Amino acid sequence: MREKKEQRPEQKLGPKIIYFFSVAAVAVIWIVAFKSYFEEYDSAHPEITWALPWVQTDTMTASGVYLWNETRLTAPASGTVNFPSGAGPVRVGKGALLARVRNGSSLKDVRAPQEGYFLAGADGLEGSWRYPTLWPGQDELPNAAPVTMTRDGQKVKSGAVIGKIILQPQDLRFIGYADLTVKLEEDLASNKVMVKMDALDTPSHAQVRVYERVGHRVKMYLTVPWFPPDVTLSRNGDLIIEAGATAGVTVPESAVVMRNGFRGAFVMKGSEATFSKVGGRSIGGGRYLVTSGVNLGDAVIVNGSSAREGRVRLW
Repeated sequence: MREKKEQRPEQKLGPKIIYFFSVAAVAVIWIVAFKSYFEEYDSAHPEITWALPWVQTDTMTASGVYLWNETRLTAPASGTVNFPSGAGPVRVGKGALLARVRNGSSLKDVRAPQEGYFLAGADGLEGSWRYPTLWPGQDELPNAAPVTMTRDGQKVKSGAVIGKIILQPQDLRFIGYADLTVKLEEDLASNKVMVKMDALDTPSHAQVRVYERVGHRVKMYLTVPWFPPDVTLSRNGDLIIEAGATAGVTVPESAVVMRNGFRGAFVMKGSEATFSKVGGRSIGGGRYLVTSGVNLGDAVIVNGSSAREGRVRLW
């Protein structure tokens, strides 16, 4: 009787290794085939969007100081002061009763020397807060001291400052710095700067008195188109500037890609996709503002990175 030869371990393992690699190779081939199929399908059936109209307005904040003409009001005598019309700021007419100083049975009235905003307070900068002292140089603008209000019933000495009148009508002026952009410089040069006090305001035209470059910023002296009473409570403030408007169309940012050193998008002409060079810039929110190369209503392939020129099936 013959003895059965025992197989060595490597002889048993060989067919298993071959089988494993064969299965793996088939799986890889299927994966590559499916991937190629879907890539081919996606490129032949791309997602399409349409170029929409858009006007992009750049906004920036200018920080600075406000200037106005004012007259200090002083106590005509020592005593206790009261403000019949309130501490303000409030608009009053010429001759209006602003304050009354009582000393025993004696009463001294303070009346408005002319029409304006009355404020029963002062910050000590009255008479010294002027353009000739604030404009020169490139340093940061100073912070004004807060207004110290005079209270009803407060004791005052004769000649003490008890308030002021900000003359009306007059122009409210602003000196401030803002980041310099091409559009802002163009607007300043053409005296077309649009400003507002907060994001909810409607922008209005401000007169440009003078401006100068300061590195990457610009220093501006403007006449603003309004003068609300509350501005008088602080000489420091911000101004929102709308620096020019750029008109164009928007497309998804994913539609704009680099090809052969040029930035562009795949625009549909009938059932043909054509790469078109574009000008413009990203405006955030996943959108791209196109100023040339794509027209209003053009059909554009959303995923530019996987698009190609040639015939595509839209439906």
